[in-house]
Amino acid sequence: MSVIPVYQDVLRALRSVGDGYPAWPAFAEGVYRLHRAYFDGLLETYGETMLGPGGLSGAVERMAPSLRQALASAPGFGLEAQVGHILQAIRLLLPGDEPDLYLGTLFFMAPAATLSVNGRPAIALGLERFHPAPPSSGQKFWYHPREVVEMVPHEAAHAARMQVLGLPPTPRLLTLLEMVMLEGTALTFTDLYLGRMTLATFMDSERLNWHQQHDAAVRAHAAADFAASGMPAFLKYFSAHSPVSGYYVGYSLCREYLDRFGADSVRELVALPSVQILRRLGLSSGDPQ
Repeated sequence: MSVIPVYQDVLRALRSVGDGYPAWPAFAEGVYRLHRAYFDGLLETYGETMLGPGGLSGAVERMAPSLRQALASAPGFGLEAQVGHILQAIRLLLPGDEPDLYLGTLFFMAPAATLSVNGRPAIALGLERFHPAPPSSGQKFWYHPREVVEMVPHEAAHAARMQVLGLPPTPRLLTLLEMVMLEGTALTFTDLYLGRMTLATFMDSERLNWHQQHDAAVRAHAAADFAASGMPAFLKYFSAHSPVSGYYVGYSLCREYLDRFGADSVRELVALPSVQILRRLGLSSGDPQ
């Protein structure tokens, strides 16, 4: 396992470019050349269209000023040591090999993700979404650096499940069933590790309460799409404004599993194929109730 501080080179390259000048040449030489596997992995995981017109170079040109400003305080967070300690603490709790962790940029798409880097799952943190005094807004966008204590175990559980089951580390090649089980297993693992519910990281309290009140209906709605795959399914259920949250559906199913088989079954749960999880709950992919 390695912790790779990509953000330092990103910040250095962007600071070398004057206002109004193209940012991509400096980024290509000082960042992409050094961390090509990471950025190619980002594109492999989500596809160029997620970055908007022009792909990576277009995103760099458009976002350079805001990215430079957002990353300005990142060197003071001390995340290199913090995330290393977290990974060390959970290494024996999860199956599979320890993933590499990139302290990088996800171009404001998310604060954390599991990427396909050189064909293997790796953890990525988008440090531009972290702030030492997170501004308040209508939805959860900014994160305090200490919140990596939730994100790193969550993404590590993704990486472990992907390794053990041989899942492609990209939603572009996964079914919705695999997506919701990746999220459900990661959420339940992190809850048990920290001793508290972490679903609030992905859902505000009003949405969470609504989903809890309509648990059977939202599970049935998602189950009708479990065979769907790729980015359309991902965006339908995992965007900030998805009417039915894939995070909640996976969490609900996995909490039911732990309620039946005990908290000690979480390591088994992380490594259990999705269809077998449903089968052990007495469900089929089309009958989540």
